[in-house]
Amino acid sequence: MKYGRILLSLLACASLLAVPVHAQGQYTFDIDSSVSHFEFSGTSSEGNIKGRPPRFDMDGTAGLELTPTGGPFAQGIFNGGILTTIPARLKAEIPNIFSWLPPLATIYIDDAEFVPSSAGFAINAAGNFTTDIIFTPVGGTVTVIPLIGSTEVTPLADFGPTDPTTMSGSVSSSAGNVILAMPGLDLHFADDDGMGNWVDLRVWGDLFGSAPLQNGDMTLSTPGSVFGGATATFDTANATPGGPTFLAYGLSLGSTPVPPLGVTLDIAAATQAGGMVIADGLGQASWTLPVPPQASGLTVYMQSCQSGRTSNVLTVNVQ
Repeated sequence: MKYGRILLSLLACASLLAVPVHAQGQYTFDIDSSVSHFEFSGTSSEGNIKGRPPRFDMDGTAGLELTPTGGPFAQGIFNGGILTTIPARLKAEIPNIFSWLPPLATIYIDDAEFVPSSAGFAINAAGNFTTDIIFTPVGGTVTVIPLIGSTEVTPLADFGPTDPTTMSGSVSSSAGNVILAMPGLDLHFADDDGMGNWVDLRVWGDLFGSAPLQNGDMTLSTPGSVFGGATATFDTANATPGGPTFLAYGLSLGSTPVPPLGVTLDIAAATQAGGMVIADGLGQASWTLPVPPQASGLTVYMQSCQSGRTSNVLTVNVQ
């Protein structure tokens, strides 16, 4: 059978089980700047602010405490890290109403650093969450060069935290990593000197990152050689205790999404092997399965999975 038909019914029952209490794990996500693209613009007391160019990439780290440590995750809270921009210097202008004249002001944001934070939030069985996130500037400067007047340099931290922004995201695990996806961030920084001079800077984009799975990676192994026409045992360790656990196989590496579990297997056209097994109190699950005689000479790829977690891919050369 294929996963889509089996797991939907099984997980409908499994989702009714209470999530056991586990320790929190502090994860530091490495932000992937190649896919974390942002844009910026704004308004001010002097006119609209236009990015030149309006696009940049986000880099750095994001701190996220996840419970339970090794998944499947039920709660989270953003609590640190340092986000930076690529390039380190962002340029913007306040255009002159007369297009043939120089801009009313040229603005440079240099070496910006932000710390993400949030209150605690719930994570559902598919790894999805919604929370209010805040970015607090802790480093960098804003330089304003007006058409008339003197240059002003202000610490970016003086702008203070962004307004709390409601956003939806997800955390999922694959091949020993936890993947963080935060699409559609829309942030605002504002400053007002109380003397009629104000600025409101908007930054929006998508943030993606990854971190190694903690609490011992879920591992799949077999204690001996596998022979066609005989039985073989496959053992999973470091699984989530009490969690429904599944075993999959295929004849080539690739990708098979399993949406009910919030994971993607690293096997092409993965098929379930054996039945669901509930991991014991030590996080161990085991299958003893018959191996068809016609499998002799084949190379088979196997992987176990739980909600939000996957094991290594085990390469089995059937003799």
